[in-house]
Amino acid sequence: MKLTTLIFILTFLLFPSLVFSKNSNEVQIPSGEFSAGPPGNGKTKSLPFFYIDRTEVTQKDYLKVVGSNPSFFKGENLPVEKVTWFDARDYCLAVGKRLPTEWEWEKAAKAGSTTRFFWGDEVNPEYAWYKKNAKKRTHPVGSKKPNALGLFDMAGNVWEWTSSNAEGLGKIMRGGSWRNKSRSLRSHHRITSLPHFKYHYVGFRCARDDQGS
Repeated sequence: MKLTTLIFILTFLLFPSLVFSKNSNEVQIPSGEFSAGPPGNGKTKSLPFFYIDRTEVTQKDYLKVVGSNPSFFKGENLPVEKVTWFDARDYCLAVGKRLPTEWEWEKAAKAGSTTRFFWGDEVNPEYAWYKKNAKKRTHPVGSKKPNALGLFDMAGNVWEWTSSNAEGLGKIMRGGSWRNKSRSLRSHHRITSLPHFKYHYVGFRCARDDQGS
């Protein structure tokens, strides 16, 4: 049995309320410490519990709230892209949520793993859309295998905006995308962009502190 599968099963059996929220498109990430950064050279960080979306925000959901769809690739179940950081922030606020911090994002992506990728140390196209298999485009959210907490596309498909600031005026993005090589799929990998820029390989997912907020 694969390590990620075993972690998920044990987590579900021991702490089912920590895995799934009442909202089927959210996962509760338990409070506690995790190692942020590359394997063997990380820094311990402690976070309170939070909820995070199971998938990237789709074009269908974005259109329903905002009334427009800026995406280059069209499809209601494709991730929305070509959104600025401000667009992503405003959408999350409109649905009673927020963007995750980069450390929240990384903790959720790793799902307890200590390897380069959340599934192990070797590239596995069963878990991610990236340059080698994506055929130069995005794909429907949730069409690859999830991580041990049931989160989809935490590697590949589209980069995801976070709320965290980079040096200067930039914002941090996580996860890699359909146009990147496998090294961008590493759970600790990060890049930055100015918040008013928009790209056809950048989307987002939302988070929140309390399920009732």
